[in-house]
Amino acid sequence: MLISIDTLRADHLPAWGYAAVATPAIDRLRADSILVRNTWAPAPLTLPSHVTMLTGLLPPEHGVRANAGFTFASGAHPSLPTLLKARGYATGAAVSSYVLRADAGLAAAFDFYEDGIDPPAGGAFAEYQRRGDVTAALAQEWIDAHAEGPLLFFLHLYEPHVPYDPPEPFRSRYGASYDGEIAAADAIVGGFLDHLRQRGLYDRALVVLTSDHGEGLGDHGEDQHSILLYTEALRVPLMVKLPQGRRKGETIEEPAQLADIVPTVAGLLGLDIPALPGRSLLDLGGAGDRHLYAETLYPRLALGWSELRSLVAGRWHLIQGPRAELYDVSRDPRETHDLAATEPDAAARLRAALEREHPLVLPSPEAVPPEVAERLAALGYVGGSRSGPAGLLPDPRQELASLREFQAAVRLATEGRLAASEAALRQLLARHPGFAEARIKLGDVLMDAGRPAEAGDAYAEAAAATAAPGDAWLALGQARLRQGRLDEALSAADRAMGDSPTRAHELRARIALRRGDVAAARREVDAARARARPLPSTLVLSAEVRTRAGDFTGALSELDEAERLARAMRIDAVPGLEFQRADALARAGRMEEAEAAYRRAIARFPRDLQAWANLAVLLHLARRGADRDRLLDDMAAANPGPAAVDVAVRTYEALGDRARAAAWRRRAQKVAG
Repeated sequence: MLISIDTLRADHLPAWGYAAVATPAIDRLRADSILVRNTWAPAPLTLPSHVTMLTGLLPPEHGVRANAGFTFASGAHPSLPTLLKARGYATGAAVSSYVLRADAGLAAAFDFYEDGIDPPAGGAFAEYQRRGDVTAALAQEWIDAHAEGPLLFFLHLYEPHVPYDPPEPFRSRYGASYDGEIAAADAIVGGFLDHLRQRGLYDRALVVLTSDHGEGLGDHGEDQHSILLYTEALRVPLMVKLPQGRRKGETIEEPAQLADIVPTVAGLLGLDIPALPGRSLLDLGGAGDRHLYAETLYPRLALGWSELRSLVAGRWHLIQGPRAELYDVSRDPRETHDLAATEPDAAARLRAALEREHPLVLPSPEAVPPEVAERLAALGYVGGSRSGPAGLLPDPRQELASLREFQAAVRLATEGRLAASEAALRQLLARHPGFAEARIKLGDVLMDAGRPAEAGDAYAEAAAATAAPGDAWLALGQARLRQGRLDEALSAADRAMGDSPTRAHELRARIALRRGDVAAARREVDAARARARPLPSTLVLSAEVRTRAGDFTGALSELDEAERLARAMRIDAVPGLEFQRADALARAGRMEEAEAAYRRAIARFPRDLQAWANLAVLLHLARRGADRDRLLDDMAAANPGPAAVDVAVRTYEALGDRARAAAWRRRAQKVAG
């Protein structure tokens, strides 16, 4: 059993001496386990660290250097699940973050991989998550079905990750805090381990509990993680419970790394494995001379700043970027005193070891389309932030104020203050044109403001400004689709296929629907469904295709299935579900039911202007003009700004009511003024 609690700092657990939170389940596991006190992650990022955890390879070796823009090539690298599968083990996993979705590559190594997380519309990439208790319940169900034979299960919890929103009773005890999330994760771990005990599996199980990285919590200016490489981001908990509790209560003090997990399990089970950078945790004697590597390419790939890399050697921790920092973590565990100037020999020795053992190899950039290259040149840079030596790029340790500016702009957008958010993002991008995340957020703001052409340009520039464009291509495709520039939308969908094939097929299906090619849309939806267990959003899209084909009964059946699946996944509302239900019902002539469905769609997603417009048409056809007019007034009140007014104008024009269309045009002029 491999249990990973995402974003969990070792020094925020009682087993590591922390007193401000209670973790009875982890404490109980610690009593049965070997505690590895000094464990380091290879990156402050979820996907690269988990690939290391499961392969024993470091990020430059397995090739996954960030959460977005990289796919693990399971067929090219042995991993715990593939090694154990060859020995007759059933292998399963259940994950709680979209970052570890099947398309990221790990799923191919497992027999069963439960990643049923349906991203909310407009959500931030890393915040797509589900509750850990839901994930643990799915894990227990699979384990129960395979408990008679040897098995491996990987359980991933996301609770300590932002946003900090612990459930009761932990919110009352700790508030909306990081520690409250840790307490919630502990309760989930406790329930999972109790289930193993009840099934008679716990005593004979090998249980590894760890985390992929820590959390900044402002210690060195970073509130979360991914940018800096100080101990708060890299030191993680690690416990190994051997079958029958052998060696329970022991503590290993020697430096260790997540890459040691695979050699440890392989040694215990007698697996033949290739040469790996890690060592068995049960044989770390004399390991003080080890060099433990970590990196974050995220600042370079997503922000236009320099990468950072680090090397741990005994008591020393070197952090290398445009300038070097050196810390004695045995005497200064919080890394408050930089010794690079006072210990130049140690710093030089570690820098030489870093360059010798881990020479920097950056990901190969994708080709930049000519029209995007022209826009980049106009913005003041050529080739994006990925080009140029690190010494010429801004030091991320000096740019955290810019990161806080970005976070403030995101909050403005969340509050609906789109103009203020746009202004803040443009000011930030004027200074940091390679800040791809800010450019993507600018695109989101412009889309919300009803300016898809400008949004598409922002997305295109973001995709070109980074070697790991992530969802920038998908966002660009959606913007071009909204504009009706279908060839460009299709090209963007194709560019997204390598990173997010399921979503790319879904985008291609929407493009085909826009072209009226229902058969092509069906093929694309089927391709999306073939890659993974359907999510509610995929079923909603499939229902839309059925509606366009005239199969209203089939469409309604799929929407019912999507609703049942959403309830099982604890998803409160699925974008488009009620809208598509209303559309299918209306086309089937069931107008009263269609009206009710449109009203549910509006109540759940009041910014869906098309739902308001369609309901207005329905009311018009029912000769309920007063209700229609009142509805469009309500739409404008719920959606201040020109976009809703424009929808009202176009709706009245489509209905042939020129007088009311003209009145709304005058209203639009007032809004613009």
